[in-house]
Amino acid sequence: MKPNSWRIMWLLVVFDFPTQTKIERRKYTQFRNRLLEEGFLQMQFSVYIRNIPTFSIANSLALKLGRIVPEKGKCSFMFLTDKQYGLTVNFYGKKKEKTEKEPQQLLLFS
Repeated sequence: MKPNSWRIMWLLVVFDFPTQTKIERRKYTQFRNRLLEEGFLQMQFSVYIRNIPTFSIANSLALKLGRIVPEKGKCSFMFLTDKQYGLTVNFYGKKKEKTEKEPQQLLLFS
């Protein structure tokens, strides 16, 4: 099946973890590092995104990462098609930029 902009997914992770104690900060850092190991890119503080070939792979990854969210942490996984993500508009100060058409990651297998 040929990949297209309605099948390719972007997994957006938004999280808010407590960081009052040393242990809480360590759990925040461990989760953040896990996202980076899984190939996510940081968009903002506690907002990460990754391009994934299919919904089923994206869903499996969200479930896997959801299991390591700290007890007092809040985390949302949002699924966007490539087509939807392509409609994103970003503002950097007063400068408006359209989201890049091509993912920043290299897709080796689909």
